Amino acid sequence: MYATLGISLHAQGKIQITLLEKGTEKPLQGATVLYSSDSAMTNAVHAVSGELGGVSLAVSDSLIYCRITMTGFLPLSLRIAADSVPPVLHMQQDIIGLSGIVVTASRMIRPVKTSPVMTQVIGGRAMVDAGYGNLQQALQHEMPGLNIQKTGFGNEINMQGLDARHVLFLIDGERMTGDMAGNLDYERFNLHAIDRMEIVKGASSTLYGSRASGAVINLISKKTVEPLSITAGMRCGQMNERNYPDPSKRDFLYMFEKNSDRPNLQGWISAGFRAGSFTSQTDVWSGSSDAYCLYQQAGDRKVYTREANPFLKEDIVIGSILERPPMGVEGSDYLSASQKLFFEPSKRFNMQIYGTAFLLNSYDMLQDLVFTQAQDYAGGAKLSWNFKDLLSLNAGFHSDFYDSYKRHELRDERRKVYHSRIIQPRLTLTSLFFDGHSLVFGVEHFSDRLASDRFDYFRMSSRALKETEFFARDEWTLNSRWTVSAGIRTCHSPQFGLAGMPQFAAKYSPDGKWAFRLNASTGYRSPSIKELFFKWDHQGMFLIKGNEYLRPEKNRYLSLGWEYSGDRLFVNTVFYGNFFRDKIEGVWRIYDMQYNFEYINLGRQDLLGGEMLARWQPADCLLMNASYSYVNVSDQRGWRINTSSPHAATGSVEYRRRRTDCAFAATFSVSFMGQKSFDVQDRVFVPDEGRSREAYFRCDLPAYALCNVFVSQTFFEKAKITLGVNNIFNYRPETLGSGLTAFNIPATAGARCYVQLELTVDRIINFIKRKK
Repeated sequence: MYATLGISLHAQGKIQITLLEKGTEKPLQGATVLYSSDSAMTNAVHAVSGELGGVSLAVSDSLIYCRITMTGFLPLSLRIAADSVPPVLHMQQDIIGLSGIVVTASRMIRPVKTSPVMTQVIGGRAMVDAGYGNLQQALQHEMPGLNIQKTGFGNEINMQGLDARHVLFLIDGERMTGDMAGNLDYERFNLHAIDRMEIVKGASSTLYGSRASGAVINLISKKTVEPLSITAGMRCGQMNERNYPDPSKRDFLYMFEKNSDRPNLQGWISAGFRAGSFTSQTDVWSGSSDAYCLYQQAGDRKVYTREANPFLKEDIVIGSILERPPMGVEGSDYLSASQKLFFEPSKRFNMQIYGTAFLLNSYDMLQDLVFTQAQDYAGGAKLSWNFKDLLSLNAGFHSDFYDSYKRHELRDERRKVYHSRIIQPRLTLTSLFFDGHSLVFGVEHFSDRLASDRFDYFRMSSRALKETEFFARDEWTLNSRWTVSAGIRTCHSPQFGLAGMPQFAAKYSPDGKWAFRLNASTGYRSPSIKELFFKWDHQGMFLIKGNEYLRPEKNRYLSLGWEYSGDRLFVNTVFYGNFFRDKIEGVWRIYDMQYNFEYINLGRQDLLGGEMLARWQPADCLLMNASYSYVNVSDQRGWRINTSSPHAATGSVEYRRRRTDCAFAATFSVSFMGQKSFDVQDRVFVPDEGRSREAYFRCDLPAYALCNVFVSQTFFEKAKITLGVNNIFNYRPETLGSGLTAFNIPATAGARCYVQLELTVDRIINFIKRKK
């Protein structure tokens, strides 16, 4: 619906309007204005508001239809007539966060509220404003049921009872390589280069292939719409632990001591400019963190239950009188840089060339004079051609190269231990030719090659997997209440043959506030190269063994949800079932006192759960968020091998006060993880039999909550300073878990403070020029 507004029409055929923020009267720079002489917005013209919120519309008619959008604000739709009224429009902040657009759920741009597949959208600016220092922290506090834990050798992710191998991370719709057990180097994700993050839970293999059987997290990077945009900032945090307070250069271990105690620092700069048909966006992010240890005072305790070990007459408890050795957590320093170039000579044709570089050094607590070094280079090109707004042909080529080395701390030498390469060409055709239908057809090829010394006991060798996939999808808007979508993807690989993945979703909205969604989809995940071929002995602590006889896993996902979105209240509830067959799972086993991590196909595993997400704005300056997640994972012959907690919750209270020249914000947030209880394979001596037998001990890890608080002050929309405390109540894990279960405890060293400074450099430059 369009509201009619009279605005002065100048003799030159130009309409001059000014956009201001409602309540503060602050000019809005960078708002996108689409206008046309007819309500269907045929041949719409694009314009962007300037620094003072002004925008000039070149028109030939006395009446035009206009739609104004801006990230973080509710959209405006209106008719502009040639009457004499003040040419000022006010836009209201989208506190609830439902005005955005999504592409992940359908591969086509559409408003998030109308998507038949439930998609959670989190703005990049909102994540920075919430005080998050990295993507891991943002995900853990914003997504119910998602848990990312820093371990001794990296990060572990878990969502809806599934690990990282079932969660597909994308940047602008493109895959990345360099993962370990599905976990990427999350330092690659520059939080300050993200425009928005789209999360689609459930099987999305119909659109994104075999590695999207659990969820898709798509990070859409920024693209400036202003003639010049430059932002910069830095963040300084308290160290986790000072291991070596006074290292000496004469010390043989000086470099090890120096690397272990690197400062917790971050710095970034984002620069974009737009000139005619060309747009450039450059983002650079760098940081470092110190290595530290987690401690457990009491000895280990193992409980062998009759439930998991039927041959036992009663539960057996074995405790250790020895103090548990500390668990080291890696430190790091990293540099990430990305460059995107856009050429858009007309509405019908546009192209993009992009490239990224990432360097990472990881420092463990082992005094072996060696640290891990990684580097990644990715790039590609995209072309799009539109024909009369009814047909769009899109072609893309993406590649990613990741290398990992063992580098000596004293000598300038390194040894390559890992090289991964993916190449992915894609061709898609989208059509709006048929009334109410949005059609997508596509084909893509995925080539994955990995060379490592972990296939053949420290001798470099390579393995490869290839897949060719065809997909088709139709999204049909029957009327203002009903939207349905259906699609199918076929995946063929020389190793595993042909597989089909259908999907169906429907959305019913009786009015503008209520919506009900049904999603039925299938997932498919072929074994990765690591799961098939790895043979890696980790310093005698444990052995990771691949299994060349693994079969692809398949799953059926069914969800039913409802949603209410009012002016000040948003509630979304989803109930789901995820039913796996031949699920690939890693299990711990012990042979001759040596732990082995082995991959096997489970016969079946069912995951049943539900999630709730709520946002309430009781006052203009106050926003409250809450989420809860429950998941139940079926046992395997009495063994609980899944390490997920059934219960997880997040919550936050945000206070924001804005004025024309400044803004104040304060936020308290909490992330809760319930108790974990699972079984780990071991061996136990049975006195009645006089021998040891394979057995499972029960690992119980207590529930915990991590609370953060911060305050920030923005000055004249040019500078912002933030002071915060993470883990303000100083929670530290009481137990590190028995055996290798330490990978499931939160790796926090306690309460730590930080300070962050952000500068809008282009506005500072313009301010100085005006003063002169």
